[in-house]
Amino acid sequence: MCLCRAALLDSACVFRWVRQQAPGPQMNTDRQSTSRDLTQDVLLYKDGKLTVKQQVNSLDSESSILLFQYQLSGQLSWNMQTVLSGHSLFVGLPNGELLQGTKEGLTAVLEFAEEKLQINHVFVWFMKNRPDKLLLTRTFCYLGFELVKQDHLIASIAGDLRLMVYTIQQTHTSEE
Repeated sequence: MCLCRAALLDSACVFRWVRQQAPGPQMNTDRQSTSRDLTQDVLLYKDGKLTVKQQVNSLDSESSILLFQYQLSGQLSWNMQTVLSGHSLFVGLPNGELLQGTKEGLTAVLEFAEEKLQINHVFVWFMKNRPDKLLLTRTFCYLGFELVKQDHLIASIAGDLRLMVYTIQQTHTSEE
C-alpha cells in the first residue's frame, strides 16, 4: 500500500493532537451534557440521524476538528471528535469496551467521509496494548481497512498506536 506524502505530513499535527486528547466516542442522553456544547460549532451536515459540525477553533490552517453526533434513539446519541487534516480523516478508538452505538456511529462516519468529504484516507487508531486488538483489527479489515505496516513512516510517528487506513477511491464522472 502506498500512502501519499501529504498523508504523512498531515499526520504530524494530528498525532500531536492525539497525545493531548482522550480519543473515542462519548455517550450523551438528553439529561446529560458532554464536555463540549455542540451548538458552539459550525454545522456542516445534518441528515436523518447524523449531524456533523466543525469546531470553530481549528488546530492549524490545514487541520480542523470535526464533531460527529449519531442519534441512536430519541434520548441517546453517540458523539465523536475526529481530525480532518489535508486529504485524511483521523478517528481514535478509546481504551476499554466500545460504547453502545460505536459500530453504527463509525459506519455513519465512514459513509459521510466517502460521500461528502473530498479525502483520500480515513485512519483509525487504537492502543497497541488493547486486549481486543486482534478483534478490532479483523473487524476493520472486514470494513476495508488495511493495517499500516510497522516500518512505514507514519507508523513510526504513531508510536504506541496501531494504525489502520481505509483508502477512498475517488470516482470522477463526466457528463457525456
